[in-house]
Amino acid sequence: MPPSATASADYIHAQDAGPKDLSHIPGANGLPLVGHLPWMIKDFHNTVERHYQRYGEVSRFGTGLVNRAPLMVLGPDNYKTMLLDQDRNFSTKMGYASSLGPFYGGGLLTRDFDDHRNHRRVFQTSFKNDAMRGYADLMNPIMERRLENWDKVDNFLFFDHIKEMLLDIAAKVFFGIEDLGDDADKLNQALIDIAEKGMMGIFRVNFPGFKYHTGLKAKKYACEFLINLIPERRANDGRDLMSYVVKEKNDDGSYFSDQELAEHLAFLMFAAHDTTTSALSHLVMLLGQHPEIQNKVREEILGLDKEALDYDDLDNIPYTEQAIYESLRLYPSVSMMTRRTIRETEMGGYAIPANTVLLLPPRFNHTMEKWWDEPKKFDPDRFSPERQEHKRHPFMFHPFGGGAHKCIGMHFAMMNAKCFLNQFLRKYTFETPPDYNPWMQAVPMPRPGDLLPLKLKRV
Repeated sequence: MPPSATASADYIHAQDAGPKDLSHIPGANGLPLVGHLPWMIKDFHNTVERHYQRYGEVSRFGTGLVNRAPLMVLGPDNYKTMLLDQDRNFSTKMGYASSLGPFYGGGLLTRDFDDHRNHRRVFQTSFKNDAMRGYADLMNPIMERRLENWDKVDNFLFFDHIKEMLLDIAAKVFFGIEDLGDDADKLNQALIDIAEKGMMGIFRVNFPGFKYHTGLKAKKYACEFLINLIPERRANDGRDLMSYVVKEKNDDGSYFSDQELAEHLAFLMFAAHDTTTSALSHLVMLLGQHPEIQNKVREEILGLDKEALDYDDLDNIPYTEQAIYESLRLYPSVSMMTRRTIRETEMGGYAIPANTVLLLPPRFNHTMEKWWDEPKKFDPDRFSPERQEHKRHPFMFHPFGGGAHKCIGMHFAMMNAKCFLNQFLRKYTFETPPDYNPWMQAVPMPRPGDLLPLKLKRV
């Protein structure tokens, strides 16, 4: 049986599994069929906060047909237990089986323990310093070209334009493609169809007309697109990430299969492209709302006097890094992490049965009044060497996850953000509309609900 078929069988089994009784744990299942999903979509963060105020750090939190009998788990002590997972009690593969599994089931996030450790070697060369230096050289010209005419766009929506830019960067940096051409729209639509249709489809029916079917069709297109690139990338000496990845080998000296590589690269494209789009949209929104902080970041950047940042410049803009982290604290690029218990364990004083889905919304820990000073305030100085609020507990701030599954591309994401800010802030000042307070979408990916309208002005 091919690897993809085995994975699919595992996911079907995981969806069918689930505890029969969690009545000993406080909480509420919500509405029939949909659970708390309507409130999560409308007001994600306040829904989580209200549930915590009523039921505490570990509680039943129904999500209807999406997951069977899940628990919401909050608080840095609980996250330390789950993310470090010293006793191997928590499965990410099974945790994401009903969401990411059918679409990105071969990616690192959907592999556990020894299998996960073995497959991390796929990326062992591609995120080292020499490779990262090359990526900076590849992405800077794309940013410069894309940014040049932003101030000439009527009714400028930042989210749409940064998404287009980052897709160009992914094509060049990840896959060595200079110009996606007609494939740009197809790949972009595939990412949208997977995230906004496939993963959001309540009815998991692989038949035309259902969102789930549309998502699976998009996954098939993305994997076939990537598989077709593998032979050429393996034969050349390119500086793109894919050219490194396809040359990595198993313990026995054999290459990873084309299907395995395509699944890893498809997940990387989703994880890096969508999360960075989300991160930069929230960061620019906050800088637009706080012109004094925007100016402070710009002054630091102008002090470098570099049109484009080199990899070795990245540590020389500490306040800019603080602003990025503060944005990720308030608006993490992933609204919900998940795990599934492998065997009965204890959490928050409750016995948690095997096969229980655990929901972990990162922003809650990022804004707990117990740990943060004025937690709802945008204040980059909280990450300064003098304050270091984020070090009061090792798991109160986890924008890139933690433990064995900590994001392997976190340094690439930070480099991407810094290189973009350097060019963007050197070219433009910007502001959000007066009294800007948009609805904030949390699922499938976090972003300002109105796509972030901006007024740009040349520096």
